[in-house]
Parts: sequence; C-alpha cells; structure tokens
Amino acid sequence: MTAHLTAVVTDDNVWPWLRDDTTLTDHGVDMCFVPLADAERLSRRLATADACVSVFFPADLARSAGRLRLLQVTAAGTDHIAWPHLPATVTVANSFGHGRSVAEHVLMTLLAGRRDLLWRDARLRQGHRHTRLVDPHAPSFRNLPGATVGVVGAGHIGRSIAQLCAAVGMRPIGIRRSAAQRSTDDPDFGWVDGPHALHELLREADVLVLACPLDDSTRHMIGAPELDLLGPDGVLVNVGRGALVQEQSLYDALSSRRLRAAALDVWTTPADARPTPASPLPFHELTNVIMTPHFSATAEDTYRDRAVDVADNLNRLAARLPLRNVVRTGGTGTHG
Repeated sequence: MTAHLTAVVTDDNVWPWLRDDTTLTDHGVDMCFVPLADAERLSRRLATADACVSVFFPADLARSAGRLRLLQVTAAGTDHIAWPHLPATVTVANSFGHGRSVAEHVLMTLLAGRRDLLWRDARLRQGHRHTRLVDPHAPSFRNLPGATVGVVGAGHIGRSIAQLCAAVGMRPIGIRRSAAQRSTDDPDFGWVDGPHALHELLREADVLVLACPLDDSTRHMIGAPELDLLGPDGVLVNVGRGALVQEQSLYDALSSRRLRAAALDVWTTPADARPTPASPLPFHELTNVIMTPHFSATAEDTYRDRAVDVADNLNRLAARLPLRNVVRTGGTGTHG
C-alpha cells in the first residue's frame, strides 16, 4: 500500500521537472519548494518532512531533520553534507544524469588545450597569424586518434568520458579506487587499475582527466612530480574538485610551459554569486588555461535526468521499496 510522504525540495534546477512529474502525485508524494536562503522556513518544513531533495545540507539543516528518512542529493558528490550533524537514521542517496554533459565539456576543452586555442585566438586579435600556412615556426598540434586519455575516477562520469573519447579515436585508460588489481577486459578502458597505478597512467597519458571524488586520499594528489610525468605536451582537465590538484604547482607548471595546457572547471575558492576571483593565483593571465565556473555538468538534460532519478527514489520511499544510488543506509534499516 502506498504511503503519504512529504518532501522538501531546495534545488531550483530540478524543481520544475519534479513539480510537473505526475508519478509523484500518483504515489502520494506531497512536495514543496523552499530556497536554501529561507533558513527559518526551511527548518520548519524539515522538522516534519520525510525527505529532502538538495545539493547542500549544512549543519543547521541537519540539526532540523527531526523525522527525515531520506536526504536525496541532486548530484554525485556528497561533500556538501554536514555528515557529523546528520542523524544516523537518515538514508542518503545521490543522483547522476550528468555524465554526457561532463564528457562533452572534457572533449571540448582537451581539444582546445591540445590546439592552443586561447593563445591563437588572443594572438590573432592582436594581428598575429600563428599558423603553419604563413609561419613555419608556429607551434604544431596532433589529431586525437592515437592519443591516450588517462581518467582518474573510472565511475559513472569517467565511463561517459571514456566512451566519448574512444568515439573520436582516443585510447582511454583509467584508475578506480575500488580496483584491487589491473583489468584489461573493461569494455570502456584499455586498462583499469587502482590508485597505486597513478604514475604509470601519467607516463602513458597525453591528457589527464580528474573526475574522482575529493577525500583525504585524493586531496592534492596531483603536484609537481605528477605534472612533470604528464610532460610539456600534456593537458590536464579537472572536472572533479579543485583541491585534487596542488594549485601553486599547477600554476608554476603552466606558466613555465612544463605543461602545455589545463582546463579547470573546479576551484578551491568557494563559489559565490558575487564577482569573485576563481583563485588567488593569476591563472587568468595565462593563455594556456581554460577557466570555467563549474558548469561542465549543467546541461538542461542533466537536471531533467536527475529529476527522473529523484522522482524514482521518492516514489520508492513512498511505496516502501528499496532505494537506488544509496550512499549511506539509515540506521532504522528500512531503506536502501
């Protein structure tokens, strides 16, 4: 028998899709939208809600989650949850749907990096035509077939990246945290191994893509030695978290041309709606850096697909069915 369930939604990107999803009303799910900025109203709603749909769940909200059964995160990453303050009875699930959007961003930026696109654009605006057609000393570049892309984080996003890169002739290799030993029969990667194979991956890769979560084992995993292994023709694309890379080491490698290019979609400086420098270091002065504001996953398709995942879990919770994409099962043992 389907139970009545109340859910509070704070993510205004998925809300329009959830609001129009008739399967939720059919399952007795009663939803309301409350913006994160309305802290007082949100705390009142959470005190009696069964589920919350959000990317962010800071300590004050966690302390308001009196009877909450499910925290449905509308992203893959759960590093914006105040875990120490979240009651152990709350089940946490995440969502995906952004693999293709991130993969297209990676392909776009690695192409631009390998072809020095920003530098050539800037020079032409100044009247300089750096092309082999008129200047035999202009920097050269290579096509993608035969190039190796090393993906750190061979999960949902990493597989989408590998599939798209393979479609244009690249050879994907990957690292997955859970890999105990090397596999060479993965359908999407030439080989997949554990974190211990990072330096081998760097020696083989022409392009390094960081698509892994941030934790104590991955924080600052890419520093000067790793960038030197990638080499002066190497390109780094970071779509994971800014702190995966030692920022000063990356700036030094790019400014000295020990690394050809980088495409950075994530930063260590917290995002703000107000104008805020992406970094205290002057990356913006470099023409071999592509800077984007953590938007690789934000295609409209992403929010539509995430809303489908979220609605499915809310319907499952209402119908007392096992939930999907569970990150942590609540202590009551009724979910997951």
